[in-house]
Amino acid sequence: MPNDYLFIHYGFNDAVEPQLTVLKDGDGVFNIIEPRGQIVTLSFDTSKRLCPGWHDLASSESFPCPTVAELDDTYSQCLHCQRKTGFNPAFYNSATVSPQQQARNALPHFLYLAHFAPGVVKVGISWSGRGHRRLHEQGARSYVIVKEYPNANVARHYEAKIAALPGIAETLTAKVKHGLLEQSYDASAGRAELIAARQRIQTELGITPDANEPVTPAYLIHDINHGELARVTGDCISGKVLGMIGNAIIVEQNNAPFYLGLAPFIGYKITMSDNEKTNLFQPKQIGLF
Repeated sequence: MPNDYLFIHYGFNDAVEPQLTVLKDGDGVFNIIEPRGQIVTLSFDTSKRLCPGWHDLASSESFPCPTVAELDDTYSQCLHCQRKTGFNPAFYNSATVSPQQQARNALPHFLYLAHFAPGVVKVGISWSGRGHRRLHEQGARSYVIVKEYPNANVARHYEAKIAALPGIAETLTAKVKHGLLEQSYDASAGRAELIAARQRIQTELGITPDANEPVTPAYLIHDINHGELARVTGDCISGKVLGMIGNAIIVEQNNAPFYLGLAPFIGYKITMSDNEKTNLFQPKQIGLF
């Protein structure tokens, strides 16, 4: 039987298995669904968007929105939950920093390089307490932890220096990442590019890296032909869940791989069922010459 919930969050456990956090109407309890390996149909109702709640940065606990406030497309949380959370990933561009953010910034943060495709390397920082989950949620195909710093401000200082180097990005849009998913990925070449980039920042900026090896996460149950990967159209995806890469959940149906980005559906009603439906997608054009 189908189950209706509010879609709250997507993420990964320590074994890089995808987790979908949902909220059942009226019970106020978050449920974590681990769909990898299962045949599921995920359908979203985008007629009304609701606040997904707030997160306590100190305890790492999440809580439902007390009023289940309705949102427009401008905001990802209601004002109450924004203030309770107090998190701003671009804190360095903000005129004010919340007490919650200040406390988080005082904790150790690491600097990383993430690789997404040939020639596509991104720099970033993350709170060390999250482990590598931040990189998995970004969908880094390979990555290396360059160095851990005592706080976010020091880590950000070096992030900005690295981002100023030609060929290293500070941000990548989900649209770009999803497009790159449809290309084949050479993990060995990706790790080699990361090592070369790390050596470059050591040479040009004088940053002495920690002794970490590049990592290539095993996001999927088995390899797929990324050239055949097709984005489903609409708000529904169905099939055997192979895993997620970033926010893109990837399923297999009739031996063909399909994906759907989940980030835009946070705050919307989700119906989950084990009754498989035919995926709708836009066929790819094939050039003759």
